[in-house]
Amino acid sequence: MALNAQGVAALETLEVLMKTSVSKDAAVNTLRIMLNNDGLVEDVLTERELIIKQRWVDAHGVTVFDEESETEPWYAGPQPHDVFWPSLKAKLQADPGWTNAVPSLDKTSTDVVSLLADPHSETIRTRGMVLGYVQSGKTANFTATIAKAADAGYRLFIVLSGVHNSLRRQTQLRLDSQLCDLRPADWVQLTDEFGDFGNPVKALPLVAGSQLRLLAVVKKNVSRLTNLRNWLLDAHEKGGLNKCPVLIIDDEADQASPNSARDAELDQTAINSLLVDLLGLPRVAYVGYTATPFANVLANPADPQNIYPRDFIYSLPKPAGYFGSEELFGAPVAEPEESSDDQGHDMIRFVPESEAEAYKSSSKSPYSPKVTPSLSDAVRWFLLATAARRFRNGEAKHSSMLIHTTMRVEPQNTLVPVIRKHVKDLQKELQSGDTAQWQNQWEAEVQREPAARHNLVAPSFEEVLGLLPDVLTDAKVVADNSASPERLIYAADPATVIAVGGNTLSRGLTLEGLVSSFFLRTAGAYDSALQMGRWFGYRRGYEDLPRVWTTRKLKDDFQFLAEIESDLRAEIKRYEGGAASPRDVAVRIQTHPRMQVTSPLKMQFAIKASASFSETHPQTTYFDRTDPEILAENIEATKELLSAANDNALDKPIYGERTLFKGVPAESILSFLDHYHFNDKSEMSEGMLLDYVTTQLKFGALREWNIAVVSKSGQSDGSAKTLDLGLEQNVNLITRSQLKSSEPDTANIGTLMSRVDRVLDLGWTASQAKAASDAQLQEVRNAEGRPLLVIYPIDKDSAPQPHLKSRKELNAAEHVVGVAFSFPAAAAGSEPKNAIQVDVSVLNTDEADDSLSAYVDAEGSHDKVALG
Repeated sequence: MALNAQGVAALETLEVLMKTSVSKDAAVNTLRIMLNNDGLVEDVLTERELIIKQRWVDAHGVTVFDEESETEPWYAGPQPHDVFWPSLKAKLQADPGWTNAVPSLDKTSTDVVSLLADPHSETIRTRGMVLGYVQSGKTANFTATIAKAADAGYRLFIVLSGVHNSLRRQTQLRLDSQLCDLRPADWVQLTDEFGDFGNPVKALPLVAGSQLRLLAVVKKNVSRLTNLRNWLLDAHEKGGLNKCPVLIIDDEADQASPNSARDAELDQTAINSLLVDLLGLPRVAYVGYTATPFANVLANPADPQNIYPRDFIYSLPKPAGYFGSEELFGAPVAEPEESSDDQGHDMIRFVPESEAEAYKSSSKSPYSPKVTPSLSDAVRWFLLATAARRFRNGEAKHSSMLIHTTMRVEPQNTLVPVIRKHVKDLQKELQSGDTAQWQNQWEAEVQREPAARHNLVAPSFEEVLGLLPDVLTDAKVVADNSASPERLIYAADPATVIAVGGNTLSRGLTLEGLVSSFFLRTAGAYDSALQMGRWFGYRRGYEDLPRVWTTRKLKDDFQFLAEIESDLRAEIKRYEGGAASPRDVAVRIQTHPRMQVTSPLKMQFAIKASASFSETHPQTTYFDRTDPEILAENIEATKELLSAANDNALDKPIYGERTLFKGVPAESILSFLDHYHFNDKSEMSEGMLLDYVTTQLKFGALREWNIAVVSKSGQSDGSAKTLDLGLEQNVNLITRSQLKSSEPDTANIGTLMSRVDRVLDLGWTASQAKAASDAQLQEVRNAEGRPLLVIYPIDKDSAPQPHLKSRKELNAAEHVVGVAFSFPAAAAGSEPKNAIQVDVSVLNTDEADDSLSAYVDAEGSHDKVALG
């Protein structure tokens, strides 16, 4: 029931008492004395319980969580008397760049806080993880989470911010600006911009109080974490932490934090050991933030002291305007080409392998790099794009270029003077009046990626040309690596900078205004590769300008990783709402022939997970288009299947544009899967789909199938191309062209099955299917019980529609038969609950990062603390 004005006031009073009392019971007893009205108190408690439970449900709607967790619902959301979140919210709302993002930030941070343990609990053991996107605003989320947790009663906040000084400093400045500087009297800063955690005053006087909030931004460095651990242990031994609930935010949680000792069951790395010591304190909640959680979900879930996110995994939504791997490198398209606009952005420029070879270095031979044509194009584009941004903005803003060819420091430093000379040469070229190459490149680029696609207007070349001299004058070339005296620090004055670097530019650090990237660095692991993608992020006002120069092989790797990211979030989504806990979740991660998932030392608890197609809709999007034998055999396998379906279906076939067979015995499907050739790139290759169906049959599932054959509407003049599939009449062929990014012998059509096709056997109209959510479509499939197999006969000469600039003719040797499936949930007990980790068959060794144990921490220490 809704509270009246007196009840609302009493509820606010209870929230204040909850934060200042030793326990919930004490707060309630105080309220009873104050009100002298037991009925009103009971109404207040009932209303608060309803609010808290709703917050809990809201949070768990997008979360994998443990129903057996010790964490009980407790958080009612922001309250009128809060101070930290309202201050931050007001600051963000006053910033035009943040106004539209505040509602989502408010919602997601409330979700995360509700997943923590109640700060008034005697014991706090929360272990959780927040999954974001590379450079997508994870810092904003944990800043808001800290603000709300501070309002709710958490007092000490430790932010573990990467392993490099630059990232720690960047995070410190952000938190200072958005938390401490807004209410300086309420915060004690244990670190600052210039000093990491050193030997501040004794902890006991700071943590024993109840009003002040404490903040430390600390590198994941052995000496710093040792200082922090000893400082906290001293306070704990004297009982000082009894009134000081701690929240540890582990930024880039997959870096340095997981145990990567050679025998992880018997030993620990130093940083992991120190982190576990911190988590062993009695009232500590831990939340890891990362965009690449592979090492975390492959950690040992049986170790109660480790960082495996046993309580929850929360997936942040992709923010509006975010440029990620899907947007830049492509991913499975949501709808077939007949019902979609052009897919993706034309922002990738290929570096020939012969040029890429020129930038490979070895410690055994001299390195004498030159500026190849591709690198010259990348530098020239950086200058052009920077000028275009200045024209649009009417002023200069931070603008950056990334050059990343190797992790080795020496060749990075060697390349810097070469780039500086090239910039000078370009300046002389422009001064001489020779603008032909500049104009040709500008006009070619704005045609390939039109500004209108992003609701922008491209400046004319003349408008850009007028600003190029100033851009060239301002342009600086710096090396940013562990040995460089120059570091990439964005001050108040706009920087126009070309950054040559490696590991220090590979994780966490934001390159402001990044418009051009020249990237040749190979990575042996998924997490390393994704973190190197500094071009991911927001490009508000210049969405049409980013470009990436890389090799075709690396482009293919990033395209594969786009699918991996999507699959990972789908894995988590399958367990929404408590269907399973993170202790049970089998986060299956597809393997790659050239890359490993993460460091082998972080995968010691990995086991090979069976491929599951439960509640999925896999489809063939890759085809061996130049192999007539394979294509012909697929046609023959389809004929045999449909002949068997015609003879054995439980229901009489329904013929038309969507020919439908219902109740086809599984034996016919098994025979088809055994004879149909899946491309090696397919998720259904190597017999994985056949194995899955066979396993489900043993559990009594998937015994009957529905089969549909999709055909094109027939032309009245009889000109439609057809294919004999053994039905009463030939089937009209449909059109599916290939993406221009396809490999020479393998066609990639992007997508095959539409949302409508997923339920075409269930009597839904097209408008109903398009309006339904994925969850609703899956719900009706589960209710049906039968899986659906859809067959698509494709014209070998399929040509794209004129407006689809990213596509080209299919040009196959024979007509193509594509297939797609819509599976219900797997049979109960048929999937292994302990398959939370995967086995990697090929263990490549990635180029080693700067050794964390040998990393020289040259940053100063923050030893003096001002008490508010």
